[in-house]
Amino acid sequence: MKHRLSHEIDNYPEPDDVGIIRVTARIFGQDDNSTFTALSLARDFIENDECTTKEDLNYFLLEAGINEDFIDNAILELIVYVDEVTCPASIEYSPGCALKVRLDLIPDYLDEDDDDSEVQEAAQASFDETISIRFRPASKLVVKSLTRKIYNKKIKKEKKKMISLEECRICLQEFSNGGMVVTLSCGHEFDEECIVKWFETSHVCPLCRLELPCQDEL
Repeated sequence: MKHRLSHEIDNYPEPDDVGIIRVTARIFGQDDNSTFTALSLARDFIENDECTTKEDLNYFLLEAGINEDFIDNAILELIVYVDEVTCPASIEYSPGCALKVRLDLIPDYLDEDDDDSEVQEAAQASFDETISIRFRPASKLVVKSLTRKIYNKKIKKEKKKMISLEECRICLQEFSNGGMVVTLSCGHEFDEECIVKWFETSHVCPLCRLELPCQDEL
């Protein structure tokens, strides 16, 4: 048996879906009961060993008769995959998004050359609520004209520790004192480097639906 991982990101999720990961697993060559779907917070799925989603997925695969070693390997790769997609360095995912990850398990008897297209088609059909999003770069002129300021660190005292009040919601790092911060018209603020790189592939605010003019519209 082999497995494949793929994902889709929803930049415009419902409020209850923000930061949520939907894990969908399907075992091909079995009946309609071979599909599993569960929801979890993305960071909990990666960091929490007791995550209910992982436990339910493991149980589902065991019930389907999948080898335990294969299950352990598949879930480990799934965790690493989610971590890579949602890491602070990612330019396609932000905390304001929702993530859908698909784990396809394909028995060895399904010949890859003959059935690959059929498997791909079936996998796409089984991945419910697919959202097609067209990513377009924001206008370079508009990005250059965004409000910029030098950040002066604001801190508060809590149990004798100095805690920063603000951070960039793309890289999830505290703003650097003396660093350049960009403020969008919606009020959200980001490190200049992070948001400029973000707008190279997307024209919407990472945290809300504010749209900037696209490069191909000017």
